[in-house]
Amino acid sequence: MPMYTFKCPVCGAKKEVVRPMSESDADVFCYKCRVTCNRDYQTDLPHAAPDRYDKPIVSSSMAINPEQIAEHKATFPDIAVTPEGCPVFDNYSQHEAYLEKTGFVKHPGKRTNNSGKRVYKVDWNKRPEDEEVTSDK
Repeated sequence: MPMYTFKCPVCGAKKEVVRPMSESDADVFCYKCRVTCNRDYQTDLPHAAPDRYDKPIVSSSMAINPEQIAEHKATFPDIAVTPEGCPVFDNYSQHEAYLEKTGFVKHPGKRTNNSGKRVYKVDWNKRPEDEEVTSDK
């Protein structure tokens, strides 16, 4: 089940609620103020919240050969790389720019991690220019 974040309009307290999607907008009350909380969409969307991830994302799916780390650092100086060759992303826009520049295509995954949040997987075998074009003629 998805987790939703609600924020009290009076005291600003946030509350995370796990419930079915059919009940995503059901009322949630602030225990302190006894008022109805508003849904906090900014917190629910990691890229709409502050531009920084809660913790850096280490992408093993986009790992490079360790021998290429020096070249990678020259091409992408703002992206850290682990000794194993995995790029490390600090924020959403950095991650998106890297995907675009390298030609990776991000497809939403249907998996979730232990926190219940959606996990994205990258289809690194298929680039947009590789897609087959068909004609009705």
